[in-house]
Amino acid sequence: MLKISIILPVYNAEKYISQTLDSIINQSFSDYELIIIDDGSTDDSFKIINNYKDDRIKYYKNVKNSGIVFSLNRGLEIA
Repeated sequence: MLKISIILPVYNAEKYISQTLDSIINQSFSDYELIIIDDGSTDDSFKIINNYKDDRIKYYKNVKNSGIVFSLNRGLEIA
């Protein structure tokens, strides 16, 4: 059983997503899952996220932009 679930809502985050993911992945604590909820991005966020080959990363995409509260609640349900 994992100790921590990190929920990361993203929307058109291509400018910062690599830095964010690198920061999370490079932490000394490694017993976590990273749940990324893409809130209908129209930029290259998915392409960047997809380049990370780490089993702890779980990617989900909302059908349409539904807002941060919806995305966080969806992440909580998944966790």
